[in-house]
Amino acid sequence: MSDQTPNLIASNISKRFGITQALDDVSVSFLPGEVHALMGENGAGKSTLGKVIAGLHAQNSGSVTINGRTLEPGSLDDAFHAGIRIVHQELAQCPNLSVAENLCLHDLPTKGMTVDFHEMERRAAALVHQLDPDIDVTKPLGYLSPGRRQICQIAASLDKEEQGNMIAKVIVLDEPTSSLSISEASILMGITRDLAAQGLTIIYVSHRMSEIFTCCDRVTILRDGKFVATNIVSEIDEPTLVEQMIGRRIATPEAGAHSSNQSAETMALKVEAGTIGESPHEQRGDPILKIRDLSSPGKLDQCSLDLYPGEVLGIGGLVGAGRSELFDAVFNIDKRAKGSVRVGEKEILGKGIRAAIEAGIGLGYVPEDRRIQGLFFNLGIDENILAPIMKRISGFAGIRKQSDEIDTVKQRINRFQIKTASLTQTTPGELSGGNQQKLLIARWMTDQTKVLLLDEPTRGIDVGTKSEIYKLIREAADQGLAILLVSSEMPELLALSDRILVMGEGQIKGELKDSDMTQTNILTLATKETARTTAG
Repeated sequence: MSDQTPNLIASNISKRFGITQALDDVSVSFLPGEVHALMGENGAGKSTLGKVIAGLHAQNSGSVTINGRTLEPGSLDDAFHAGIRIVHQELAQCPNLSVAENLCLHDLPTKGMTVDFHEMERRAAALVHQLDPDIDVTKPLGYLSPGRRQICQIAASLDKEEQGNMIAKVIVLDEPTSSLSISEASILMGITRDLAAQGLTIIYVSHRMSEIFTCCDRVTILRDGKFVATNIVSEIDEPTLVEQMIGRRIATPEAGAHSSNQSAETMALKVEAGTIGESPHEQRGDPILKIRDLSSPGKLDQCSLDLYPGEVLGIGGLVGAGRSELFDAVFNIDKRAKGSVRVGEKEILGKGIRAAIEAGIGLGYVPEDRRIQGLFFNLGIDENILAPIMKRISGFAGIRKQSDEIDTVKQRINRFQIKTASLTQTTPGELSGGNQQKLLIARWMTDQTKVLLLDEPTRGIDVGTKSEIYKLIREAADQGLAILLVSSEMPELLALSDRILVMGEGQIKGELKDSDMTQTNILTLATKETARTTAG
């Protein structure tokens, strides 16, 4: 940190959305040259504070001051001209346009009556190549990996004056690594540190503990919209940080409560999930899901597995191994998939999503990207929950039964503890990320669901909400739900799974059970030469 005098001060900020108090008299100061984390459970107010600072939300009371200048509440232009930028969690880009076009959309250079493409590409290259000189600004943005697309979003905030001075003074990064691989996240954190070294203030919103201790100088904790504490990262440990976030300390297992081949983090998660001391699921009867020789050009190659009622079957592997592609094929999203997928005695591959659901098969899918693949942001909370079962609970000629719908929605919201101001008027976009994820799970985790596909179910979720979701997963399995689980977080995968299949290059490379379920064995299988197997 280059200077101990704050350049940005948020004073007594309060913000209300309807009946929801998102921020309650919050005061935080930020220093130039620091990476300052904002942490808290979903709905704690951290993203709201970042958006108030950036002028996207107008606070009801309080002020934001940068270098002695008080900003106009809710004025994106005022904040922008003062040097404040925000990089959103979701990639707000046009993948069909080039990198250069995306970076210059707000100010296209012209030559006479036409766009000056040469100047546009020069400007874009000057921004992007500060962070990654290997990005070709003439190529469509959609061709880039998520990590490089995120780099392009950050680069867009690094505009300079004609004299070469950086205009940006403060950059708010809202969950910048939530959709990135471990290697991409590492690169992005290095870029974040480099920007802080240039004197910028980086406000870093994240749920990932490892990133806070790797990348950040200070961390401010919010809980229920209120300020809890600001800590110097080097002077605080993870259990204390978690306790500040959720108001309680996460339990750790007693000595001898687990085998030596599992990490303390994994076992702590088992305690939270309620699975400590339990033996792995015993396979009884017939499998509820049978997959045989499932293939898709360039994605999957002869994948076979069996999933039993009451079992959580984990799918491990590296990014690009084919895990999400497997789920897309099973749920009939991938129209080119061939082979066999049977739920009970019904063959569903190639029958379509609607046919599978309406046939009473009870197949549910919580996809990796809740914004693009999961939720309907133009509909209310109620219709998002009811979407798969609306026809089932409708009356004669498809006439909707409002009382039955309201009862169902209330039941789901209470069970999954979704914080919402209204059942019908609130849309998913008005919820925090954690509540959006719980909404998506609430849609599919029903008594009628027999098989549930969970793809990264806790991505972008705080540690407290993760604990809630872990318990819901285990409780559902105990009641007979068969769950196929993809997670890139090794401790989570180990804590929740009864068995683990490891994928690589679109194939299932091996199966792990009991004491063989370790991070080392998962990585060993993920990187070994391809070997086909039928698991189950």
